[in-house]
Amino acid sequence: MHPFDAIPSDIDAKWVLDVGANVRDVAVAALRSYANAHVICFEPVATTFNQLTKKLASFAGRTHLHNYALSDKTEEAEINITTFHGANSIAPQAKFHQDCNPHVREIGKEKIRLVRLDDFATDFPSQKIDIMKVDVEGHELNVLRGGANFISNNVDVVIIEISLMRDPSWDNQAVFEIFAFLKDAGFRLINVMDLYRATDKAMLLAQMDCVFRHKSKLSMP
Repeated sequence: MHPFDAIPSDIDAKWVLDVGANVRDVAVAALRSYANAHVICFEPVATTFNQLTKKLASFAGRTHLHNYALSDKTEEAEINITTFHGANSIAPQAKFHQDCNPHVREIGKEKIRLVRLDDFATDFPSQKIDIMKVDVEGHELNVLRGGANFISNNVDVVIIEISLMRDPSWDNQAVFEIFAFLKDAGFRLINVMDLYRATDKAMLLAQMDCVFRHKSKLSMP
């Protein structure tokens, strides 16, 4: 499913915030879906950021690229580099993730810089974000907590990956805290897409993308 097929059709996005931009896919989809859109990207891994920069060169003037990871702290940290660039994660690879992705293994670490959205956003070219996409391999709740004020007051739609296979145990599933955070921030769930299940008889849900919209923009059908 195209990531912006799940977005309400009344939105003509001018500003998209891509947190965990990786090598460009969502950023390019936004730039092509919305003719007047600008995209603000965050990608912390050096080699991936270099690829992102090259692949977005043709959209110069409409992209704003930052070689940082958003989090709930401002400090240096380490990210786990894996055999697949899309699976690089600040969190260690959980067993459930290993079982679902036998081709992915950690192969090293890289120092990165963490920043808080509430601090960094003061320098954004726009203080209003139409769509915020968050896909950071298990670090989503940290991103939200570090941007609580900005997100609740300046964002219309949040697309967020919720990866149950990234949770360290069944006793601490981040999905409940993510939903509670977004509810308290004024958002309501409007769509779910890209459900991925573990390939076993239990049919366990491993991952999904959820779309939330601020309640100020919603009315009951």
